[in-house]
Amino acid sequence: MERFFVFISVLIAQRGLFVLASDGANDVKPLTAVVGTKSGTKTHYGYDYPNIYDESIPMLWSSKLVYAFADLVEAGRAGQLDLQHTFPPEVLEKYEDQRLDVRDLSDGNGLPFNTIAQIVHENREVLKELQPNEFVQEIIAKVQAVEDADQSSDSLFLETFSSIDQATQCVYGVWKDTDKKRVVVVFRGSTDLSTRDWQTNFSAQMAEMRTPKLLVDKLQGKLKDRVLVHRGFYNYIFNNKKADGDQRFDMILADIKPFVEDGYKIYVTGHSLGAALSSLLSFKLAGSDKSWIPKPISCISYASPFNGSGGFQKAFTQLEKMGLIRYLRITNDNDTVPTIPPFSLGLRRRLMKHVGINLRLKDNSFSLHHPNTNGLGNALRNSVVKPVWSVMKYHLLPLHDERMDKQQKVLQDMYLHDLYENEEIMGKGFSRDEL
Repeated sequence: MERFFVFISVLIAQRGLFVLASDGANDVKPLTAVVGTKSGTKTHYGYDYPNIYDESIPMLWSSKLVYAFADLVEAGRAGQLDLQHTFPPEVLEKYEDQRLDVRDLSDGNGLPFNTIAQIVHENREVLKELQPNEFVQEIIAKVQAVEDADQSSDSLFLETFSSIDQATQCVYGVWKDTDKKRVVVVFRGSTDLSTRDWQTNFSAQMAEMRTPKLLVDKLQGKLKDRVLVHRGFYNYIFNNKKADGDQRFDMILADIKPFVEDGYKIYVTGHSLGAALSSLLSFKLAGSDKSWIPKPISCISYASPFNGSGGFQKAFTQLEKMGLIRYLRITNDNDTVPTIPPFSLGLRRRLMKHVGINLRLKDNSFSLHHPNTNGLGNALRNSVVKPVWSVMKYHLLPLHDERMDKQQKVLQDMYLHDLYENEEIMGKGFSRDEL
């Protein structure tokens, strides 16, 4: 959420042991290392997972571009863009009043990223007015450089983009990486008051989310039936009363199922509000007993607020123990948004909890934490006592990108699977099953 209300009242013991990582700047490696090669990977569960840097940066790019692409699509529908060279007339006519579904293009692969880059190039003057932020242009140039590095074929394809009903539903896109064999669901964060984003953010009461079937026999008491999560975030995906048609969750399942081919994995990502939505979706997918959903689900989020209560955290950690989910939650130190809301609203207030492994970025260092290893020092770092006068600086993605690049060398020697095996981060009682 690009702007959000701030609770200033309470300190929360939340994530875990503070593990100081290496300092220092580093040389920038070729962009092909991020998307296009198999160097810097480790095989787990029969899949070549990239190192933390190479795995996380494309998710950061996606989380930023989803904001810009929503503006691009709306400008196209309004007739502000020249699209005659990139879309057949019948396609343009169809999407004037429908969501963007381009899965049939390019022999069933979708819309190549280079075609999107061509649209951006041909309409750059219009887009500068829509997205004056140079960071967007930089990301587009970086991704296009990756694609251009291998002229033999395209590897990045947009499949669907749902924004036409953004006044009442959350915005998300689905893209496919044929080189890395993954399908990615990316949620947009909050924008302006013309959408329900801010109503969603403020709906911080608890909602009952049905416990995923693969977890039922692993939990006790009420958790066997339900976990408590942020009502606004939950409703936006699973129980949106204002939705005209299918819920977002059902739409996403239909979108990704045709592209979950042999060896493909599912990734979920987003920034701010989008990060919160990605947390809930990845939890639901990881705990699903649908045989076609490949496990583990990978979620890499940026600047996520709290999602649920302690019961949700316990259930999420159980999925991690079962090897059904991998979650890296990336935040900037001094960002206020990951500390809110510290407690739920309503008659019965509950402390809100974070989930997953937290990569907390600082100017020249970073730290790693997990809820299993709580400590007072981390409680202070996780409190709402932050420099709220500069909240946007720490919350937005350019600073995440800058700090990730500073730690590129170190992060390219680290792998998420190995972090789950690290007792200092995960605690002595954590044992991860192998699928």
